[in-house]
Amino acid sequence: MRFETERLILRPWTEEDAESLFKYAKDPAVGPIAGWPIHTSAENSREIIQGVLSADETYAVCLKEDNRAIGSIGLIPPAQ
Repeated sequence: MRFETERLILRPWTEEDAESLFKYAKDPAVGPIAGWPIHTSAENSREIIQGVLSADETYAVCLKEDNRAIGSIGLIPPAQ
């Protein structure tokens, strides 16, 4: 599934997003506050995409102008 606004795209993560993810996930001010460890390499980010961010209803938040991942969001419906 894909969602679009005037400036953003929410879309599934791909392995090609590893470099973009690593750019912000290596920052010690970002990862721990989001609840995950600091990424150590683009390969580490790729592994996170494969094992964690590929979950259903987990989306890359991307700038519409270049489709570059700048964040992540999980849309989980409340338990019935």
